[in-house]
Amino acid sequence: MNPGRTMPSESWPEREELEARLGHVFQQPERLEAALTHRSYSAEAGRPDASENQRLEFLGDAILGAIVAEWLVAHQAHWREGTLTKVRSRLTNSAALARVARQVELGRFLRLGRGEDRSGGRHKGALLADALEAVLGALWLDGGLEPVRRFFARWFDGELAAALAAGGDDNPKGDLQERLQREQHASPRYEILQASGPAHARQFKIAVYGGDTLLGEGEGPSKREAETKAARQALKRLDAGRS
Repeated sequence: MNPGRTMPSESWPEREELEARLGHVFQQPERLEAALTHRSYSAEAGRPDASENQRLEFLGDAILGAIVAEWLVAHQAHWREGTLTKVRSRLTNSAALARVARQVELGRFLRLGRGEDRSGGRHKGALLADALEAVLGALWLDGGLEPVRRFFARWFDGELAAALAAGGDDNPKGDLQERLQREQHASPRYEILQASGPAHARQFKIAVYGGDTLLGEGEGPSKREAETKAARQALKRLDAGRS
């Protein structure tokens, strides 16, 4: 699949392999091709449909959110709206989507421009997450909700188990990670500023950063507790910045 030319659907040898992974044979394979075509490929090839991948991504995001909400309401009857919302966010954030995309090996099938390919685009979390959403949008257009439901049941089982185990528990580190990945496509970075005291009574001071920006600090008798406090402070500061 050279970036300089368009590959006709019928001569795309990898399509059957990917369709087997997705659990759906496309009636209109051009939808799948569009979902896998990154804007860098479209720009190099001079394709007029450069925005189609992004339109499918927008659609897939909405469809996945609905499928996850449907599953949670059906299987977690005792959960309130706040917990349902938090768990849905854990299942649909960029990090979760990138992990699922890697399981599917979606990166192998992407149509990328030469520069994006050389820079490791097939392994970039944000790019993989966006591509997975686009593929889900294509699945919905081609077959309705059932192919998306089947895909969710097959490939999201690990993410679902982890999200259900966490439930609505207070989890500032997880909440901060989800928020930064959703809003900045980045993960928080924790640094030890100070470690003091004897082995039986250690005290840690830890800072958390979003990129190069200091978001919060915390202290505690363990790294985990200090990181948790730092994450909680970071969330408060981010919320204050929005008000």
